[in-house]
Amino acid sequence: MTKNLLEPIAQLFRPQRPFWACEFTARHLIVGGVSSSRRKVSTKGVSTLPPNVLTGSLSEKNIADSQTVLHYLKELLSQAGFRGHEIGIVIPDDAARITFLTAETLPGTEEERAAFIRWKLKKTVPFEVDTAQIAYNIVGTRLTGDNKGTDLLVALSPQSVIEEYERLMESLGYEAGHVIPSSLAAMNLFTVPSADVLLLKIAPGCIATTVFQNGRPEFYRKVAEMPLFDAIYPTLMYYQDKLAGSGLTSVTVCGYDTDVQPELQELQNKLNVPVQRLGPKSIDDIYKPVLGAVDVVWANLI
Repeated sequence: MTKNLLEPIAQLFRPQRPFWACEFTARHLIVGGVSSSRRKVSTKGVSTLPPNVLTGSLSEKNIADSQTVLHYLKELLSQAGFRGHEIGIVIPDDAARITFLTAETLPGTEEERAAFIRWKLKKTVPFEVDTAQIAYNIVGTRLTGDNKGTDLLVALSPQSVIEEYERLMESLGYEAGHVIPSSLAAMNLFTVPSADVLLLKIAPGCIATTVFQNGRPEFYRKVAEMPLFDAIYPTLMYYQDKLAGSGLTSVTVCGYDTDVQPELQELQNKLNVPVQRLGPKSIDDIYKPVLGAVDVVWANLI
């Protein structure tokens, strides 16, 4: 079994992440590296993949043409000046299931918690959950109400999917330091306010929305590429109906394509709230998931 678990948000399993990461999307390979202090971006680069060589999926093989992807990956890492032997991997959101669970009584040991998560998700995912790579983060507790207990943010992916990406790195002599879905990597850069806010993550073929209330994530939803307002509308309805939302105060966007600017303006007009870019604003959005994956300290970046 592979040793690299699918890690959400920054604190679990490893005391320190690699200084380099590579994101795989259906259209790009994206690499980024930071200094030893993690306060400076030392290098970044992007390569455009040919069509149909890589597609994020939970039930299908992700890498249709491994030799082509390997060629572009080797060239990109060389151009970026990759040094060392360990690198983080950012996988497409379509290659992971991200969900929330509430445990009325959270088991005490990691083994018991993993068994509980697998049991809860066994009938809800389209792959074998008993061998899936699973990681979780405790996002808070509820002391009253029907859903009282401990809330978990869970990420899981088929073991075979994780191994596809790991094998690419291993074939070049590198070790996959950790694996993380793109949305959760970008979330590591998000300074969450105490108000109700929405994080909108736009990627090739996939749009993900996360609702935050009182500084914690409460709802995550992922859909295929479509007009942005259509993509977020069901999330807005859930926020109002199920989360008793009184009104979003802002929308923060991480996108790969500058052509969405007219749609972002439309969102701002329809929602009547500020629509702003995910920081750091001095870095193109396409690099933000890889920087989130290496825990860049971006407050002082210029």
